[in-house]
Amino acid sequence: MSITKPKVSVVLPIRNAEQRLIGEIERVLEALADVTTGRSELIIVDDGSSDSTPELLDDITTRFPQVRVTRNSKPRGIETAGQTGLEKATGEIVFIQEDNRPVRLEDLRRLYRMADDETIVAARAESTPRPLSGAILRRMKAWGTHAAQQIEDQPASLEPTGLQMIRRPHLQRLSGPLGAHVAMQSEVYDVTSMV
Repeated sequence: MSITKPKVSVVLPIRNAEQRLIGEIERVLEALADVTTGRSELIIVDDGSSDSTPELLDDITTRFPQVRVTRNSKPRGIETAGQTGLEKATGEIVFIQEDNRPVRLEDLRRLYRMADDETIVAARAESTPRPLSGAILRRMKAWGTHAAQQIEDQPASLEPTGLQMIRRPHLQRLSGPLGAHVAMQSEVYDVTSMV
């Protein structure tokens, strides 16, 4: 008897993302195909984009049937857009990007692995990019790699980005009449990785 993996939903709240939208969707769909053999969906919540994002989303939904789109006619805020996506998602495990930046796929993979532990109700990964040290860049150049130059040429935002994972059945239980009687525990893990 084989156990089927739970359906996974990823919620991407976006605003004015025309420059990165198609690449981001393809990256997330490929990552979902890598982490789960089960069904998955990508919920995009367009938070009142004023660029060509809405037109691109129309094209994307015809190309990728697992992508669903919800639109806010006016910007309501990325956090509100994420909540809207959570409400629209049908997966048992829901990932929600917390900001209007690309999903860090290593965070998605790490949270998905954590979802194997059914006692975990929700988890959050926060990543803060840090520039590589000068010593590493010099060593990469000495080896003759082109990676060091590519890293130096890329403008990096050093603001943290966050991704949440919520297990829907537990969330429904916590919001029910007995939810106040469930003991909750929180743990923090500090992980460093290079994508």
